[in-house]
Amino acid sequence: MKKALSAILAGVLLLCLGTGCAKNSSDGETVTVEEVSSIVGAGSVGLADWYAGKVVSGETADVKRDSTKAILDTYVEVGDMVQAGDILFAYDTEKMQLDLDKMLLEKEKLENSITNDNATIEELEKQKAKAKEEEQLSYTLQIDEKKADIRENQYNIALSERDIAAMQAALENAEIASPIAGRIMSVEDPESAGGSYYGYGTDDTSGNDVKYITVTDVTRLRVQGNINELNAGALTEGMAMTVRSRLDGTTWTGTLSMIDWENPVGKDNDQNGGMVYVSGSGEDDGMTTATKYPFYVELTDTEGLILGQHVYIEPDTGEDEQDAPKGPMLPGYYLVMEDDGSAFVWAAGDKDKLEKRAVTLGVYDENTDSYEIVDGLSEDDCIAFPAENLEEGMTTEKFDPAAAAEAAAGDEGAGAASLGG
Repeated sequence: MKKALSAILAGVLLLCLGTGCAKNSSDGETVTVEEVSSIVGAGSVGLADWYAGKVVSGETADVKRDSTKAILDTYVEVGDMVQAGDILFAYDTEKMQLDLDKMLLEKEKLENSITNDNATIEELEKQKAKAKEEEQLSYTLQIDEKKADIRENQYNIALSERDIAAMQAALENAEIASPIAGRIMSVEDPESAGGSYYGYGTDDTSGNDVKYITVTDVTRLRVQGNINELNAGALTEGMAMTVRSRLDGTTWTGTLSMIDWENPVGKDNDQNGGMVYVSGSGEDDGMTTATKYPFYVELTDTEGLILGQHVYIEPDTGEDEQDAPKGPMLPGYYLVMEDDGSAFVWAAGDKDKLEKRAVTLGVYDENTDSYEIVDGLSEDDCIAFPAENLEEGMTTEKFDPAAAAEAAAGDEGAGAASLGG
């Protein structure tokens, strides 16, 4: 099934490149290229059994501030080490207390008004009982008006009590503590957020509290990989995982602790997704944008790992696996095979010019139709999908997911395909 999907993708990509990836510009034809790291990190979409991973520090906590409250003091600086429960900053409670006192007075006025209205109603009822028949309607209207005033004041008291409770809670929680132990990585400018003084803390109109301090647990290491919507079913939180060194095949075991669906990779830049071919029926066929999401593996032992180290991640099936590749596992359809058994790729060389790049092949995975690249190509290099119209010296252009999505929407037969991982 995987090999069949690879063949489908190869055919689609060839068609795409033949019609859209090489295009005219003022400097001649340009060729779309993509980073090898993006191609080989596809996971279990049928193109690789390995997930590209990186050793990162432990949990990171973004401590938010209520932008509607003034900060009295901040007790930490970037680089400080803190323990869980240490106070990071405190709100200025002086004006909060004044506002609370004002709220309590307003509530007391409303309660007094209700007491007075009830007394007035009682007096009007006595007068009504003694009044002539033609005067009864006047008393009834006065009584109904006072009862309406009481209902309105009761409603306003309920609103006031809600605001009072919120302000009392804010006063009780004026000191904000660190949720985790770690190092202070950033402290934002407290004046950067707007808003009124009290209420529901928002960053202007977005309705969200403002990130103020970032704390990262640097006492432990974990491994981060990326997954997208198309291969999300391959991984589940809690499953056993194996992490392999790219240098010597050393392995570590761990558990997939979290898939962070709330924070897409590259949320604020153009690296958040790629164009992926989806085989469906009828109008469901075509290119779609797949957003990447980070997942994290908590390790049982981190001995031998260093922060920033690149590794491979795979589900632990409990069975013996083939030796981990030391180089990137490149889908076979990116390779051009020569008659003598050698191979090359079309790569972006000096000054963004297209060149034939000879590569040395290692392990071949027939399930995914991918080859280990032992030499000649790194994950930082950019390559193009082979096409008959490619020539050395063409200008290369790095793949832009946003532009590709726009092109695919405008012309189903055009666009560049990228296998997002």
